[in-house]
Amino acid sequence: MILAPQLAFQGDCRQAFTFYAALLGGEIRIMNTFGDNADHALPPGSAPQPAHYVRYAEVHFGDGILRGNDVGADQFEPMRGFSISLHCETASEARRFFDGLAEGGNVSTPLTKVDGAELFGMVVDRFAVPWLVLALGK
Repeated sequence: MILAPQLAFQGDCRQAFTFYAALLGGEIRIMNTFGDNADHALPPGSAPQPAHYVRYAEVHFGDGILRGNDVGADQFEPMRGFSISLHCETASEARRFFDGLAEGGNVSTPLTKVDGAELFGMVVDRFAVPWLVLALGK
């Protein structure tokens, strides 16, 4: 089984996934737009979108996968009720990722020592995606 969250954006999926791949060392394996796929039928529940909107994107981080797409204003709902949990091997890695995600975003819990983790912090990035960043330590 593979668990792969899929995030919905309102026109900035490409920018978000490009940012995540660069910051977290991932590889974008799929990035297609509605314009690229104009001759393909839309999946059930989907609505036509501007040609530059991302129809489907996939970025891989080791064994992890993050998927996403753009939706129109009538379908978009801000992300809430979850966080993407990023478990880092070192405190320096956690700080680097946390600082990158926090740039232009909103820190709700600064990185701090907690029971069970060398560092823990919570941030909503500039694309409105909520993250938990942990350095588990060894």
